[in-house]
Amino acid sequence: MKATVNFRLDRTQLGMTLIELLISLALGLAVLIGLSSVYVAVKNAFRFQEGSGRLQEDANFALDSISRELRMAGFAGCSGIKTVTVASVTTRYPGSVLASSNPDTISGPNPLASVETGNGEVIVQPFTPLNFIRGFDGLPSAMFATGSVPVSSGSDSLFFAGGSASTVGVTVAMPAAASPLTISSNVYGWSGANTMIVSDCVSSSLFEGTVATSGGVTTIAHDGTGNATSSFTDSYLFGPAVASGVGARAGAIVMLAQWNLFYVATRSGATTPSLYRVTFNGNARSNAEEVVSNVESMQLHYGENTLGTDSSLGTSCTLPGATTCMPNLVADEWRTTAASVTDWSRVVAVRVGLMMVSAEDNLNFDVSTTPTLLGQSYAVPTGASTKRLRKEFSTTVVLRNSVAAR
Repeated sequence: MKATVNFRLDRTQLGMTLIELLISLALGLAVLIGLSSVYVAVKNAFRFQEGSGRLQEDANFALDSISRELRMAGFAGCSGIKTVTVASVTTRYPGSVLASSNPDTISGPNPLASVETGNGEVIVQPFTPLNFIRGFDGLPSAMFATGSVPVSSGSDSLFFAGGSASTVGVTVAMPAAASPLTISSNVYGWSGANTMIVSDCVSSSLFEGTVATSGGVTTIAHDGTGNATSSFTDSYLFGPAVASGVGARAGAIVMLAQWNLFYVATRSGATTPSLYRVTFNGNARSNAEEVVSNVESMQLHYGENTLGTDSSLGTSCTLPGATTCMPNLVADEWRTTAASVTDWSRVVAVRVGLMMVSAEDNLNFDVSTTPTLLGQSYAVPTGASTKRLRKEFSTTVVLRNSVAAR
């Protein structure tokens, strides 16, 4: 007998129809697109945060580098010393250090003489409150040798001078005005002819000094006037601290005279500008040093003390320049350009603004936003990508040593 087997199709075992397959593919594609969008958004957010973090770090370093040095502008030993003196001429640099034969090169302790060749006070008396600080609306090309002016973005630049914070005490009173200064030791390794300042908070003089050690005694031979003789102003004798009491004065200290020039420029092959510094350390001028990259612009505002305090009344002066008008650290007028500063000796504060730019392009997702720098509209330099991330950073430095006596 032949057996008969009946087969019945189970619809749950049937394959997918074409419509079902298309729907599945569409749903899968939608999920992938959603995940891709999330991935791109997360990646862009990471790039943005990383770029912002780098801008923050670079800006903090740049502003700290400027403000740390700027606080020493005008320092001459003590806060009460407004100028340093040499012979009968107030604050003349030793002529043997100033490279007068090549005035268009940054060299020696008085580069302002290259910029203001007709200003006698700048040339002959460069270390006065008028010259402790000087800003420029652009780059002072006269400070650079012909053909070596850096490519600049047109941002501001800042020059300032003062005594170094690295000081050494005088240990033996000078027996005569022409006698060398005796110090504890040459802890900073000074060598050669150095532009120096000696101060005891009563008088402060600038001189060219050469350090020598013999028999365990370290001395500094000096050209006190910058000319032929070696005596300090009015035969003043500097010495160590004396016992407190009538006639007591603080001990004399010796330091190097130094200056800094900060500016923004673009080195060859770079896609973004950098902050640069040139320094004179009392002995030699350094080559241009790239402090930090990705600084697109530096803008400076200058706080000017136009009035001061009336020493007899204790109130604000009503007539600038009055005999009883004494300086104070109140910036009653803020100048937004160097050209608008009326008296550099009255500048008591500087506001430094940096526009930082990302090294990586396509980090700015809102190109319609106009950036600002120190409260003013900022124009992206010609040829620069608007899609780079830009952020403003700023700080204000009070120049405690740069108040002019009047």
